[in-house]
Amino acid sequence: MAIFTRKVTVYEGHVGLHFRGGLIVGVLPAGRTRIPLFKSEIVRLDVRPRTDVVGGQDVTTLDGATLRVTLSVSSQVVDAMAYYRSGPDVLGSDKMASPQLMRVHQAAQIALREWVMARAFKDAFEQRVALAADILPAVSAATVASGIQVLALNLLDVNVVGALRSSMADLLKAEMEGEAALTRARAEAATMRSLLNTARLVREHPGLLELRVLSSGQKPKVTFVVGGDGKGVVAAAGETGR
Repeated sequence: MAIFTRKVTVYEGHVGLHFRGGLIVGVLPAGRTRIPLFKSEIVRLDVRPRTDVVGGQDVTTLDGATLRVTLSVSSQVVDAMAYYRSGPDVLGSDKMASPQLMRVHQAAQIALREWVMARAFKDAFEQRVALAADILPAVSAATVASGIQVLALNLLDVNVVGALRSSMADLLKAEMEGEAALTRARAEAATMRSLLNTARLVREHPGLLELRVLSSGQKPKVTFVVGGDGKGVVAAAGETGR
């Protein structure tokens, strides 16, 4: 009868673990529900997706170099009963302290270390884009028993640590300077080819030079020579059109 029940509210983004006599008898969805008045208790559990950062891990590669890698992990509680039974602190306000979420972090750290330590520095650095996708299955499998599903795993940062960092910077600088010098050389070669082609055309077709002058809008200069003594004395000079 309704007189022996009471209403409980579970807010959106949460579920309610229904305990009766100290045992879980069901999981209540969001909304208002009636439960028995006596010997019943509801433990509300946040099941909204969350994203946490797995802080920079210094990992040694197969050939002794050190990489500092930072990941982000998005996860969600999908099995409230398994989550509750796999560890305490369901009611704790600091969910990061719960062992269930710590297992997610540890699984990501372990998978990350195994991935980096199995590769030489050059291979690990060049293949870093594939790191998150490669370790996602292992992280997901390690968290199923805790009732948590890993929704996404993303690589945030990869840094070279130690003396190798300055060597990488020097190598990058040398590569950029080499590319800049190559670009300048290509531009100079293109300019020389253009000048060579122009000189060849003018030599084969002298009239092109006059057309070039006319198209540029410049007025050609004309020199008048007077006198019949054959000495070619210049008497006056001017420009056409004046």
